[in-house]
Amino acid sequence: YGKHKSQFVDMFLPSDGTRRGLVFFVHGGAWGSGMPWMYRLCASPFLEAGLAVAIVGYRTYPDGNVQDQVDDLESAAKAIAAKYPHLVQKLLGQNDNDWLGLTLMGHSSGAHISMLMAVGRIEKRVENNQDHHDTDTISFDNFVGLSGVYSISHHFDYEAGRGVEELSPMKPACGFTRDSFDHFSPAMRLKSLLYKKLQGRNVDEIVNELMPDTLLIHGVHDATVPFTSTSEAGNILRSCGVRVCQEQYMTCGHPDVVMELMLGGKTKEIVMNWLTNCRSSSTIIVDELLSKL
Repeated sequence: YGKHKSQFVDMFLPSDGTRRGLVFFVHGGAWGSGMPWMYRLCASPFLEAGLAVAIVGYRTYPDGNVQDQVDDLESAAKAIAAKYPHLVQKLLGQNDNDWLGLTLMGHSSGAHISMLMAVGRIEKRVENNQDHHDTDTISFDNFVGLSGVYSISHHFDYEAGRGVEELSPMKPACGFTRDSFDHFSPAMRLKSLLYKKLQGRNVDEIVNELMPDTLLIHGVHDATVPFTSTSEAGNILRSCGVRVCQEQYMTCGHPDVVMELMLGGKTKEIVMNWLTNCRSSSTIIVDELLSKL
């Protein structure tokens, strides 16, 4: 979808031609590494359910900063919508139970730039007073964040506590300054937008219309991105009026969450149940083992 070597999409289609929706998966890699091939096994559970899967490559630092990465996701979404229009829209007369929707999903830094993409779309519609989605791209119904970073400033402090803040690509990729960190913190940016732009309007109604149904998953033993990143983001999203914002906490670490999607396990079970039939409103669910601690 672009000239850079990382601007490509690995597409996976159900072998029987089933059309139940699409998952737009954004890989992680601390904003400075990662490639789609590393995450190809993430396609397996979705293909089994009849969903097409797009695993998206994008420029990583130093070839692209965070805004460049979000721009790449938007370009990829438009390219997919143009080349595969039949995959990004429900069939006429298709039963609701047979359509799982269009899902934006990311792991770690991929979850961060994916949520930034979703918030950026809300900002655009509010600024332009649009009452409709853009028709030349993918209009996402769902957002799934796995072990994501949602506050850059808080994560910088966490990295500083580990002594890796100058080694991590996050600081330069996100613009070096605290103001820039806040600008690239999606939940905080959504909250700021609502307070500044929507005074006197029905905030709950607007957010429910614009923000995809949200599922956030995190491991409580995550030493790379603390689970408080997800709990803070969930609190902010709910305070902004997001009706469907479910948090799930597992007794595992950072890579385990995505590995249990690839190879089968708790993440696969949670995500597929949520997409198919067990979606609830704003809830917080902890792993059964964790609840016994």
